[in-house]
Amino acid sequence: MSAAPRSSRGFTLIELLLAVVITAGLAAAVLAVTTSTLRLWQRTQDRFSTQTQATLALNLLERDLQAALFRGDGRTWLAVDVINSPDALLNHGWQLGGLMKPAGGPLESGAGDTIGGARFGLSGAWLRFMTTNLDADAGALPAAVSYQVVRRPVSGSVGAGNPAAVRYALARSAVSAEKTWSSGFNLEAPAYVSTSAGFPPMQTPASVMNPSSADALASNVVDFGVWLYGRESSGKLRRIFPATPTDTSHHARQQNEFPVAADVMLRVLTDEGAQLLAAIESRRGAVSRPSEIPDDAAWWWSVVEMHSHVYVRRIRIVMEVP
Repeated sequence: MSAAPRSSRGFTLIELLLAVVITAGLAAAVLAVTTSTLRLWQRTQDRFSTQTQATLALNLLERDLQAALFRGDGRTWLAVDVINSPDALLNHGWQLGGLMKPAGGPLESGAGDTIGGARFGLSGAWLRFMTTNLDADAGALPAAVSYQVVRRPVSGSVGAGNPAAVRYALARSAVSAEKTWSSGFNLEAPAYVSTSAGFPPMQTPASVMNPSSADALASNVVDFGVWLYGRESSGKLRRIFPATPTDTSHHARQQNEFPVAADVMLRVLTDEGAQLLAAIESRRGAVSRPSEIPDDAAWWWSVVEMHSHVYVRRIRIVMEVP
């Protein structure tokens, strides 16, 4: 007697639909986890990149400031200025035009007594001073050094008809010991003034105002700030720059004007932030200001604050008399 044939049954429509839903749900979960992991990796990479650049720049600035030179003879041995006039930045080698960094802003912080929340105008702080040249070939000789933010094409000249992408950067210019000696130790001397938008050669006095194209120290730095401190007879630190929220200049000619400490701040854009800001400043594509943001200045800062990291350091300055 043969066995009765077994009946086979296929999947019902409901079972197939349920399988599709489960598969789609699993795929969505995997996609969400993958996307989250990629975003975390990107944020970690951005933080590492900006932190590495900021650390290198702050280390070099700390080295220079800790070897600062000063003689209370009426000459300007250290100076810091915040420039809010676009035309005044032409001779600093800036690429003007488009929606640039807003001028003005409080040099004092709105977030307690820290420099991290302060804004240093259109230019950022233009800091220059005399220091000891630590170049092993030159020996420990006096040299003029400057730090400032520049806004330039990533390659080529400012005056090019079709310039490359424009980015912000922190520049450090160091004049050779020989040219510092021949130009003198007064940072307000004509030798340290640039009268052209073209970039001067490296290590020349004019590069104190207009850095050479090879003087870039850190890319995507959109703000650089300095608070300077003197010391009261009680030993307490007293801020001498900015002395008021609207103070934009400090030139140290006398001993009580020379700082004993400085708070330094760098605001560095992520790569994504730099690309987004470049599109906003040049008004490329479909980029437009959201209706809830009242003006372009607020828009600029909202994008920068969302896509940047701030780095702060206090530096002790030991005044040396040459």
